[in-house]
Amino acid sequence: MRRSAPGFHLDRIEHPGDATLSVDEIRDDVLLWVQEGEVRFGEHAEAGAAAGGDVRLLTPGARPVSLRTVDARMTVVHLRTALPPPPSPPAWLLPLTAASADVVRRTVSYVSEMVDLDASADHPAAADSLTDALTRLLRATALTGFPATSGDGSDRAGSFPKALQAALAYIDANLGRRVTLSELAGAAFTTPRTVQYLFRRYLDVTPTAYVRQVRLAAARQELLTAHRSEATVTATAAKWGFGHTGRFAVLYRQTYGESPHQTLGR
Repeated sequence: MRRSAPGFHLDRIEHPGDATLSVDEIRDDVLLWVQEGEVRFGEHAEAGAAAGGDVRLLTPGARPVSLRTVDARMTVVHLRTALPPPPSPPAWLLPLTAASADVVRRTVSYVSEMVDLDASADHPAAADSLTDALTRLLRATALTGFPATSGDGSDRAGSFPKALQAALAYIDANLGRRVTLSELAGAAFTTPRTVQYLFRRYLDVTPTAYVRQVRLAAARQELLTAHRSEATVTATAAKWGFGHTGRFAVLYRQTYGESPHQTLGR
């Protein structure tokens, strides 16, 4: 069963038996959550198997790949892009940590629940806002939950222009504080206008919104994995560059549909 939104497709797939799907290229980032059975990447990739409970990220690439499923039940999220796939092979990435995997599962489960609540008929504006927030949430989760490099050591952002790669690296190195457009332009040795164009062209987001998404995703991952007796919303917000807890809480609820205190209390 497929649910579609402007920025992504979500498929719930049940496939009994043994089957192999071969495709000429992968055009989108694809999040896979295998609930039952097994999924293998490549014809003989025993090491690439994902079993019940595992999550993986399949990255774009203009090379043929095959996926083999064995009695599989899974949720698959395609993060849509208008860009052509890079010439490198698609990569099959494991989450950074067990905690990262848990955040990916929780996020996909939450998005799956939200897309089932179809409010488009009565509240089209609210539905558009919700799907936009869900798309940002999924992209931030994929960005922070998996390695920045593929299995062969190549950079996932290697197909991006050098200036954009430099700006992304600067953001990663300074997530805990406010990063300005001028700083990004300086790190990328280009103009602020060019930085804005590159983020829009390749990531479909403004530099400011991208920084906010990544910082919010990092804060959410910390809240999801922290114990309530060892962490506070105020401390987590400050750690990831949000100086005003109230504004952080508003942004957090707009993005994730719940308060940071609710996340921490799980």
